[in-house]
Amino acid sequence: MGMEFGKPNGIGDRERLDGWMNQEMIVEEPTRKTRSLKAAAGTPSGRIHVLDQLRGVALLAIFLCNLPRLSGANLEGDAAGNFLWETIEVLFGNSSRPLFSFMFGISMMLIFDAAVRRGRRPYPMLLRRMLMLLLFGALHLFAIWDGDILFMYALDGFMLLLFLWMPKPLLLLSACVLFLFSSYELLAAMPPVMAEWIQKASPASWLYSLLTLIPDTSSLFNNMTFFTVFSEFGLAIEHLTFFLFGMYAYRSGLFVRLPRRPKLSASLGVILLLVGWAGKYMFEHGASNLWLVTLHPLACFAVTIGAVLLIVGLAGREGSRSARLLEPFRAVGRMAFTNYLMQSLVFVTLFKGSGESIFASFGIIDPLPMTAVVLIGFGLFILQMIVSHYWMRRFLYGPFEWLWRAGTNLEWPPFKRRERLASPAGEQHPA
Repeated sequence: MGMEFGKPNGIGDRERLDGWMNQEMIVEEPTRKTRSLKAAAGTPSGRIHVLDQLRGVALLAIFLCNLPRLSGANLEGDAAGNFLWETIEVLFGNSSRPLFSFMFGISMMLIFDAAVRRGRRPYPMLLRRMLMLLLFGALHLFAIWDGDILFMYALDGFMLLLFLWMPKPLLLLSACVLFLFSSYELLAAMPPVMAEWIQKASPASWLYSLLTLIPDTSSLFNNMTFFTVFSEFGLAIEHLTFFLFGMYAYRSGLFVRLPRRPKLSASLGVILLLVGWAGKYMFEHGASNLWLVTLHPLACFAVTIGAVLLIVGLAGREGSRSARLLEPFRAVGRMAFTNYLMQSLVFVTLFKGSGESIFASFGIIDPLPMTAVVLIGFGLFILQMIVSHYWMRRFLYGPFEWLWRAGTNLEWPPFKRRERLASPAGEQHPA
C-alpha cells in the first residue's frame, strides 16, 4: 500500500477518533478553579492543524542551517557547496529559529487557554512542561550536540510564564520593545546617545551587570558548564521577543481570521518573503552599507512572518493542490521533538568531531563537501517524513512527545490509537 499523505490517520471508528483528536485536551489536577483567569476570546479552542505543518517546515529549515556544525562540512574549494550554503543562509538563516520560537509562543497560549477553559490550573502544568524540556535540553546540549535549542527554549518558557496574563496590546508592546533592545543591528543608524541608552537598558546588559557583583568572574567563565548555561540564557533573552509575537498572533485571532481569506494570507506571505529575502541577500553582499546593517533584523523577521502567512494561506484552501503539498509536513511536524533529536543522534554518529561527551568519538565519516552533506540531510529528512507518516497512523504521539506529555500531566497518557478508542467516551485524555 502506498502512502496517502492527504488521508486521515488511524483505524476503525474514525469519526469518533477525529472528534477527540480535534480537541486540545489537557489533564490537570482539579484542585482549584481558576476563576480569576480567562481564556482569550475569538481564538481557536481545538487543535490548530496548520501549526503541525509549520513545525515541519521550520524543522527542515533549522536542520539545513545546522548541517555545517552537525557534519563539520568542508567548504574550502567547494564552489557548489559555498553556493548552497549561501542560499540556505539567505532563505533560512536567522529566520528559522524565530519561526520555531513564534510557534512555541502560540503553543504556550494554546495550553494555557485550554486549561483555563476547563477550570484547571495552567501554571503548575506549564512549569512541569518547561522543567521536562529543560531536562531533555540539558541532556542533548551536554551529552549529544552543543548546537541544541531545547535548553534555550525551556529557559524562554520559564520567562513566558510572566507574560501569559497580558492582554493583546501589552503583549504587542512588550514584543516590540524587546525586539528593539535585542536587535543590536537596529542601533547602527541611531544617534550615538540613543543607541548607548538602549544598550544600557537592554535585558542582556542587566544580565551582564549582575556578573560585576561576583568577585572572581574569570574562574566562573573558565568553567565550561557555567559558560554554556550563561550563553544559553543570553540567547534566550534575545529570542524572547519572537515568542511574544507568537503569543500576540494567537491572541489576535490570526489562526481564525486568516484561514477564511487564504488568498490574502498567501499573497501577503509571498510579498514579505520576497522583501525579506531581498534584504538578506543585499546584506550578505553589501554589509558595509549602514542601512543594510540596520534593517537586517527586520528582513530576517519579514521572512519568518512571510512563511507563517504563506503556509496558513496555502493550508487554508481545503482540498486544494497547495494544501495537499503541505500534507507531508504534518506528521513530521507532529513529531518535531522526536525528529529534532533523531537528526542530532544520526549526524553525531555518522560524522567525526561533531558530537559531545561520549558521542564525540562516535563518528565514522570524515568531513564531506557541503553538497554531499546537503544531499544526506535531505535524504534523512525525507526518511523522517515517511517514518513519521506511518508512525502517526498507529500511535498518538512521537516517543519523546509522549514522555514530555507524561511528565507534564503526571500520568501515563494513551500511546496507541487503539488505546484511545478503548477509553470510556466521557474520559478526557491529552491529544
